[in-house]
Amino acid sequence: MATDLTQIPGIGKNMAQHLINAGYPDIDSLKGQEPDEIYRRDCEFLGFPVDRCALYAYRLAVHYADNDGKLPANKSNWWNWKD
Repeated sequence: MATDLTQIPGIGKNMAQHLINAGYPDIDSLKGQEPDEIYRRDCEFLGFPVDRCALYAYRLAVHYADNDGKLPANKSNWWNWKD
């Protein structure tokens, strides 16, 4: 699997930088992680609350990493991972 974060659907350069800043530099580093913790670390790094849409993208990204790049057919966009 490619390790470039932008290979994950919905993760462009901006969101990839958020993940890197939070301590997740590649796809492998997302394996087994908790999206809520990634979101917390992102907010902590920036010093203010990040839009919750980021949390939904992190849910997608972790699932992608944990499942060798496979996503459920009905969950291929970040907004499909809302609460």
